[in-house]
Amino acid sequence: MTPSNGSPPPHRCDGDPLRTRQARRIADALGAQRPPAPGEGPSRNHRTHHALTRLAAVLPPARELLWDREWLAALSACTVLVDPALYMTVVNHHLLCLGSVAGAADAEQLGAEELAQPVEALESGHRKGVFLVTEIGDANSHLALRTTAEFDPERREFVLRTPDAGAAKFSGVGVPGRPQSAVVCARLMVDGTCHGVHPFLADLCDERSTAPGVAISGPLGVEALPLEYALVRFEGARLPYDRWLRGAASIDGDGVLHDPGGGPGQALRRTLDVGRRLWATVPTAAAAAARASAVAALRHSRHRRSHGRLAPGAPVLAYRTQQRAILGALAEAFALDCVAGTALDLWQQAEDAQMRRSADRPATADGAEEAAFTPWAAVDRRLSALKASAVDGAERVTAECRRRCGVAGYLAANRLSGYSGFADSFGAAGGDNRLVLLDVGCALAEERPADGPPADTCPPPDPDDPTWWCRTVTALEQRLAAGLRTALEDGRGRGLEGMDLWNPLLERARQLGEVHTLRLAAQSVAASAATRAGSDPARRTLTALYGTTQALRMAGPLQWTGVVSARTAASLDAAADRQCARLAPHVDELATALAPPESLAPTPLTDPDYAAALHATLDRPDGGHS
Repeated sequence: MTPSNGSPPPHRCDGDPLRTRQARRIADALGAQRPPAPGEGPSRNHRTHHALTRLAAVLPPARELLWDREWLAALSACTVLVDPALYMTVVNHHLLCLGSVAGAADAEQLGAEELAQPVEALESGHRKGVFLVTEIGDANSHLALRTTAEFDPERREFVLRTPDAGAAKFSGVGVPGRPQSAVVCARLMVDGTCHGVHPFLADLCDERSTAPGVAISGPLGVEALPLEYALVRFEGARLPYDRWLRGAASIDGDGVLHDPGGGPGQALRRTLDVGRRLWATVPTAAAAAARASAVAALRHSRHRRSHGRLAPGAPVLAYRTQQRAILGALAEAFALDCVAGTALDLWQQAEDAQMRRSADRPATADGAEEAAFTPWAAVDRRLSALKASAVDGAERVTAECRRRCGVAGYLAANRLSGYSGFADSFGAAGGDNRLVLLDVGCALAEERPADGPPADTCPPPDPDDPTWWCRTVTALEQRLAAGLRTALEDGRGRGLEGMDLWNPLLERARQLGEVHTLRLAAQSVAASAATRAGSDPARRTLTALYGTTQALRMAGPLQWTGVVSARTAASLDAAADRQCARLAPHVDELATALAPPESLAPTPLTDPDYAAALHATLDRPDGGHS
């Protein structure tokens, strides 16, 4: 892999995961579905669970699916558009649960009798899989998990225990009624010694009852991403030896652990290495949700009439404020598509590099060794940063589009609330974005600046140039990093360390982490501007508008670091208006390019006669609601 402060691999934004043969097969399996209505309760979960079975009929086996970027991208993009709650189920089931089994178990173990049957049940969709790592009682619980898996040498089994209510695991676990299994992250205890956090495959329940030693709470609600969630506790649940997803590790007949993959300090990182696949594909889901939201809001704004006194009967898109918001969202959705491609490229590079290594030496990305707030940056700094960048961007796009559609934006039938809820939820799910940014910022501040001449010379004041924002945000990152390094040196010179040193600087570290993710995104977009978009005036302007919109958000830091002058900052509003005017003749073309297939995400918002289309979604026999 390239160094952490290097450029991501170029990506041309020319492979649409929604229009591949894999996407067509997934769309056919899921069929046209209306958006789930709030409060559907058990019927919603019933439908989501049955979707796993339908998907299993078209997906390749896990050991193929989990290393095929086209399948994973199509699976992520299609399921999030059909139903964001289904996407969360797919993440838990395929990427994390089956991903842990396929990745952490070696070939001999995958053939073991104890694993063959549950793997087959998971692959067929008969058994739903979840991933249990978060413990509900403490912040940053991943770094101090308290669930234990104690080895019983006489029976060669593991005994899972939850020490108290605060160590209960939280995930998208449903009440008994459908067989469920979980990959449980727990501290491996052998002869009273902790050997770090390891993954174990445990059956939670079947159609009628929970498994012995397992306690599942009543359902917990999450309004932003409605599914059944629950707390899970283990009260002496016993697991056969081969349910330990041990990779190359083993415990011999004398009860001695042998782990060629490293000691306890490496175990958590290896266990959470499954997160790479998640971070590589969440940006694809985020981009799909952002694209669908921006296109729907754009088309609705073209047809929706306003009756304000300035221009009675004019479409709301005639107003400059609506243009800036909607076209800015479209530009960011385009940028997120580029970020999604970069994340897949980086993951593919890492997988290719891993194939060239011995199986018992998992890669650790970017040389990151320790993390103060989460383990994610230590597993893979750039992929976790790109996940944070994509989800934060999708949250901005989906929330703004929802607001700009008025009350229509909040109706479940129009899908924007579901997409906004997905983006909001994944700010915490899959690695909390703020904590990831803190770790990234802290790590960048501790690094030596790259050798060679500084690259932070002030960019020319030309935001219409598609490369302007990339050069600008690169300079901003360098200056923020230099300022934070100086503050650290000053604090250490006064004898400060630990919390006393870092606590006053954490907000600066978080901001540096955020700007770092913006720079990674800008480089992805700039690579597109230099290739496919280079000969396309509309896309060049869309790229420029993306940069101008981001620069307006970061106008304060850009000015107080001296990257741009007050005069340049003051000119950004006019630049955004100018770029929107240039895009106006091309909005149909851009919307067509970014719109998802109608079969995946039908919404009344895009219909010229919105009211009639909305009424058509309602089933009201005899004048009553169904």
